[in-house]
Amino acid sequence: MTNEKAPSYFHQVDEKHLFDLLNHNSDWLWEVDAQGRYTWVSDVVNDLLGYPPEEVLGRTPFDFMPPEEAARVGQAFGEIVAAQRAFSGLVNRNRRADGTIVVLETSGIPLFDDAGNLSGYRGIDRNISTLGERVLQLETIYDTTPVALCMIDVNGRLVMSNKAMNRLIGNTPADEDSFARLMPECWQQFLLDFALAGSGEEIPSREVMYAERYYYTQPVPVYDAMNNVVGLSVTWVDITARRLAEQKLANANQVLQQFAQLDHLTGLYNRRYMDEFLIKEIAYALEQGLPVSVCLADIDYFKNYNDSQGHQSGDDCLRKVTNALVSASLRPEDNISRYGGEEFLVILPRTDMSGALIVAERLRESINALRIPHLSSPTGFLTISIGVATLYDENAFREDQPLHSVASKLIYQADTALYAAKKQGRNRVISASNSGTE
Repeated sequence: MTNEKAPSYFHQVDEKHLFDLLNHNSDWLWEVDAQGRYTWVSDVVNDLLGYPPEEVLGRTPFDFMPPEEAARVGQAFGEIVAAQRAFSGLVNRNRRADGTIVVLETSGIPLFDDAGNLSGYRGIDRNISTLGERVLQLETIYDTTPVALCMIDVNGRLVMSNKAMNRLIGNTPADEDSFARLMPECWQQFLLDFALAGSGEEIPSREVMYAERYYYTQPVPVYDAMNNVVGLSVTWVDITARRLAEQKLANANQVLQQFAQLDHLTGLYNRRYMDEFLIKEIAYALEQGLPVSVCLADIDYFKNYNDSQGHQSGDDCLRKVTNALVSASLRPEDNISRYGGEEFLVILPRTDMSGALIVAERLRESINALRIPHLSSPTGFLTISIGVATLYDENAFREDQPLHSVASKLIYQADTALYAAKKQGRNRVISASNSGTE
């Protein structure tokens, strides 16, 4: 008899013990149906929310939350239900019956009927009011900061992202979203970061471009309790405006540099640029054992032309002379500049004296072909005189002589040859060797 009643007795004891556990601990257990309505709650709800179980049944969790909180948590829970997945650590504010706020941490698992359809959720709420407000504040800061933040695990899953990050990638990712799929070009870089973090090395920040915008990224490794790297917390700062401003500044500087190198009237390189260019060409010529020549040209009787025709006509004349000199079949590596008021300097790399004289004659003839009237000239039209000088490796002066001194000496030789050309009647080409300067 006793043995026959024993199972019923123990069943009653176990059931009573189970309900004591459910109704007399710090955690509130509950079940909701597929519409989120409470179908069963433990007595702990009275301690947490101040409502007896019968006043909670049939209502939803969102009925006990402030409106803004209900909207926030409702959106999060809706995504969970849509995925029919378990969840944990869902922090939420609830208004008690006396009007005070209690912060709960909610976890739950999905329930399915015999047909495999979602029938509801079973879960547990824990009072974390001591830390909950701080957690919610940090979550709010994390979610609403304008800087994009995310966490990527070692498998490439985007396990956490704030609103700015969601806007960056153009969607609201689910837990199973793969970062490698969302941003494949960046994932390869983060694979290297995981390797660095695993070896204990510091992960560098970098600039990346995604969807035609520039970002400054700073990955920080995330460790588990065993000090293993389990993910990367990445900050994304949009620096597109700064990069565009830098590019605009760089373009402006380039324009300013061009203006600094060019003569505003003729568009040719100016003397400052050509002095620097000549030094570079001399350095290369001496290093390679090659010649380099210069032609210094001057418009004959140009002061008289200016005085008789006016400065506007003088400027037009300089432009015509410039176009003729530039069109005189110079090589791409040859350079021509306006070296003074009516002086032009032509630098001819890898050119000996005989070649330079041929070029100089072609330049002189190109001006004669313009047939610009010039009453103060014996020829009746505009002409130029040219002095030519060549630097050879074997007469490169002293080896310890500064290159700017070598350049100045070469220009001096061409200038002396130009003076000789003018002295001999103008409208001619004279080499430094014929002028007695070499």
